[in-house]
Amino acid sequence: MKKVIFAALLGLGFSVTAYAQQISTPSSAAKPAAAQVKKYDFKTMDEDGDGKISVAEAKKYGITVTEFKKLDKDNSGFLTQRELEVE
Repeated sequence: MKKVIFAALLGLGFSVTAYAQQISTPSSAAKPAAAQVKKYDFKTMDEDGDGKISVAEAKKYGITVTEFKKLDKDNSGFLTQRELEVE
């Protein structure tokens, strides 16, 4: 009888572990938004070499206007290398 109870408890333990692994949050989604910031290659994006990235240049690399505004911390209308650095 003890073997049956032990086997049942052991099976239950494995079931709970398997279930917990299935519902756990992926590590990338668990990171705070700041940790998920994309890294950009400033020199590649700065196509005209003027030391700043315009909205048009940013759009070519998949940065939306909303993202651009968030990254443009000084509201200059351009992104600088410092603004794109991930802390």
